[in-house]
Amino acid sequence: MMKVQSFIGKVSIGGLQQMDQQINEWMKRAKIKPAYVCQCFGTDIHHDGRGNEPIIVVTVWYEDTGDVMKDF
Repeated sequence: MMKVQSFIGKVSIGGLQQMDQQINEWMKRAKIKPAYVCQCFGTDIHHDGRGNEPIIVVTVWYEDTGDVMKDF
């Protein structure tokens, strides 16, 4: 059965590096091989409410073998 894990991050060098680290750690811990990866860009309300900030959403589709850790 196919499953998906989504990651959301800020569009900045630091934000992308942090997301890369989270995705790599999750993949190593869960021992999955991605079947399909999708990236989308959008905006979200800034944490101080003063406006919008750009975000990136990465979805990783993978086959559930029953060994995948549910939490990341």
